[in-house]
Parts: sequence; C-alpha cells; structure tokens
Amino acid sequence: MAVVAAESTYGVIAQAVGGTYVEVRSVIHDPNVDPHEFEASPRTAREVARASIVLMNGMGYDDWMQRLLAANPSSSREVIVAAQLDRARLLPDGNPHLFYDTRVADAMAARIEALLARRDPAHGPYYAQRLASFRASLAGVDARVAQLRSSYPGLKVTATEPVYGYMLRALGWVSLGNTFQFNVMNDTEPEPSVVARYEDALRQRRVSLLFYNRQVGSPLARRMEQVARSAGVPTVGVEEFAGPEMDYSRWLMSSLDAVQAALRARRPAAHERASQAPARAMSTKALR
Repeated sequence: MAVVAAESTYGVIAQAVGGTYVEVRSVIHDPNVDPHEFEASPRTAREVARASIVLMNGMGYDDWMQRLLAANPSSSREVIVAAQLDRARLLPDGNPHLFYDTRVADAMAARIEALLARRDPAHGPYYAQRLASFRASLAGVDARVAQLRSSYPGLKVTATEPVYGYMLRALGWVSLGNTFQFNVMNDTEPEPSVVARYEDALRQRRVSLLFYNRQVGSPLARRMEQVARSAGVPTVGVEEFAGPEMDYSRWLMSSLDAVQAALRARRPAAHERASQAPARAMSTKALR
C-alpha cells in the first residue's frame, strides 16, 4: 500500500505500523531542507496522486501538501493531519512542531493502523501487533521524560526557535524568550528590546539550556548560540524531523540523551550555587 508522508517523522511512524505491507515515501527527509520553505516537485505531485494514504502535520507547517491534494483530488485517498487528531494537545501559542509530542505520535499511529486494517483486513492482526510494539516504545520515551522531569523540576530553558516546545511541555520546563523564538521561526526581525532581553538572559545565565535548530538558522540565531556558549550555557541541537531510517522513539531518545548529557556537564549558575550553599552548610554542621 502506498503511503506518502509530508515529513519523514510521520513516514517512520507509518513504516513502524505498516511494516512489510506498506511502501512509504517521505517527501522531506533531507536535514538541510527548510520545511517552511519547501516547494514540491512534479514527481512529488505524482506520488501524492497515487497514494492510498497521505500524512501531514497541518497548522501551516506543510501547506504545500494541501495544494498538492487540491490539485490531485481522489475519493479513495485518506489524509491524516496530525493537528486534527487531538486538538486538546495543541499549544495555545500556535507552535506547529507537533512531532515532539508522543501523544500525537500515538494518535497518528492508531489512525494509520485503523486505515490499514480496513483496507487490508487479511493483515489486520499484523498491523495491530506492530501498533502495540510502537506504543511500547513510546512508553519507554515517556518514562525517560518522567525521570528528567523529576530530576530537574521547573527548569528554565530557551531556544532559538520553538522546535522542542512540545517536549519541553512534557518535561514541565519553562521556556523563556518565546517572542524571540517565534520571530526567528517566522523569519520576522525581532524588536531590539526583544533581542536585548533574550541576550541578557543568556549572558546572565538565567537559563540552564539553549536549544537550537540543527537544520536551519538565521545569522541572529547563530549569534545567540555563540553568546550562550561564551556564557557557559550548554546548547542542544534538535531537528524538525527524523531521518528516514531512524526509529521514531529512538529519535526522541537521542535528543533526551543529549539533554541529559548537557545538564550533567553544565556549571551551576551563581543563583543556583547560592541556593545550594545553605544546604551544604547545614550538612556540614550536622556532621560535627
């Protein structure tokens, strides 16, 4: 069965559920491609026209797919839009990077399994088993998130773009400088006061981590990465989609591994050292 995913992140989910009985084509899979500026080729249009199932993100993230679907109508084609699966999961700030939410991934996988089983009932048990395996892998990710959330409660972080926003919500961490982040994402020049506040938070180390987009980045975003490193704020690179050969849960785990490594290596800021001092003093006194 032919499945076309606008982004490889959804393509790897389809492959995980469909296994040997699906042929998945992920349109955007090159990490050097900016998904916000992607333009589809005639080949992509033909693949979409032939697809039985099309997967996309929605929320304006991949409007080019909407245009392809409108230009190639088909009554037999099923379209799954991640943003429409569970609207309660959407962040109120309009962040479109839904693929870092394991509940959205779960809903996408469940919808794919249902469509495959309906179109290919002979292999229904096979799809159901693979969906169960996929969900088990998500449970591992959720357990890792819970561990980090417990170890670093209410951590203050920032990012050059809000790519990791849904994962930060799961971690229970506070993202600072959101106006700057959305300005960069939307290719809008931030106000000087916005830039100044953002840069000051880095220089004063009021944040514990800086997340940056590995795929794309403006000169301003790159400069802020350098400011963070100079100030001793650890940086963690994240991507907007998984590689086509990457397992979805392993992709999420790789970013969480990087987060944990950065936190373990960081040097506590002055306000953190001050808050730790009384505890150390009490501990020393108790030993006397």
